Amino acid sequence: MMRAGKQFIIFSFLLLGSYTVFGQEDDYTQYYLNLPAINAAYTGMDDYFNMNTGVREGWNNFGVENSNLYLSAFGALNSANRSGRRNNSLRTSNPQIFDEIQSDKKFRRRHGVGGMITSRTVGPYKSFGAFANYAYHLPLTARLNVSLGTRLGYTSQRIDFMGLTVRDEVNDLFYQNLLQSQQGTQNSFLVDFGTILYSQKFYFGISTSNLMVERLNGDQLFNLNEGVIYRVHSGAVFALSPTLDISPAVSATYQESYDVQWVANIRLRYKNLISLGSGYTSDSKISILVGLTTTNLSINYAYDIYTSDLSDFNVNAHELVLGISLFNKYKLKPRFW
Repeated sequence: MMRAGKQFIIFSFLLLGSYTVFGQEDDYTQYYLNLPAINAAYTGMDDYFNMNTGVREGWNNFGVENSNLYLSAFGALNSANRSGRRNNSLRTSNPQIFDEIQSDKKFRRRHGVGGMITSRTVGPYKSFGAFANYAYHLPLTARLNVSLGTRLGYTSQRIDFMGLTVRDEVNDLFYQNLLQSQQGTQNSFLVDFGTILYSQKFYFGISTSNLMVERLNGDQLFNLNEGVIYRVHSGAVFALSPTLDISPAVSATYQESYDVQWVANIRLRYKNLISLGSGYTSDSKISILVGLTTTNLSINYAYDIYTSDLSDFNVNAHELVLGISLFNKYKLKPRFW
C-alpha cells in the first residue's frame, strides 16, 4: 500500500537519524575490546598482534536490515624481541633485575601499526570504511606511559531508495522526490588523532573523529556526519582476590549541537577466563556482557535492551566479537580492560 510505503520510508529516516547523530561512529557496545578503533594511540600497546572481528545485528519488528561488521588487526613492531626479553626475565632469581628490565625505557618504547575495515547497513543506508593506524609509545615514569596516535581513513556512504515498493509510484510525490534525488553517495578522506596515559592497571585517553575531512565527492545528504567528534575514555582493573578481577570503564562523546553521550560498564573476570558484566548508555540502552578469554582466543557477547524513545525501532541488538592473538610466541595474557 502507498501509506505503508511512506511509513517504511519515514521509519528508515528515523532509524538512520538515530545512527548518524555521531557521524562515522559505529555503535559497538563492546568498544573496549577494540580500543584502537576509537583512539589510534592504543595501537601497539600489546607485544603481539590482535585480530578482531565483530558483528552487531539489530532485530526489530519491521524487517529492516540493521547490522555492523568490522575486521581489525593491531600490534607492535619488533614485539617478539620484547616478549622474549620479558619471558626470560621471569626466570631470573633476582627481583631487582626483573624490575629494572620492566622499567627499562628502551624496552617500553614501541611503534604500533594496524588497520581496520568496517561495513554498516541500516535499511537503505550503507557505508564502508577503511582505516590505518600508527602510534608511538613513550615511558614517563617507572610505571606510567604515554602514547600518541594518528588514524587515516576512507569512508563511502550511500542511500538507495530504489528497492522500496509503494502502491502508486507515479502519483506518490514523496516517493518521486526521493527517486529524483537518485542515490545519495559521498566518499571522504579522514585524519584523526588521539593520546592516552596508561599503566598496567588503568588508562585515560582523548581522541577525535572527523577532525580533518576532505570530501572527495557527494551531495548534501550527509552533512550531518561532518561535525568533529571528541571522545574521553577511561578504564581500570582491580584485583578483588587471587581469582577475581573487576574492571570499570566509562566513555563520553561530544559533538557540537548535540548532547553529551556517555557509556559506562563494569565487568568481573574469574580466573582470567570467564567475565560477566553490564553496561549503560545514557538515555539509550542497558547491556548484558559475557566473555570467555584464553591466551590466544576470546569470544565476547553483548545483548542490548533499548530504553530510549526509539526503543520501538531498536527492539533489541546482539553483538558478537571474536579475537585471536597472532605471533604471541610467549603466551602473553591479554589485558582485562
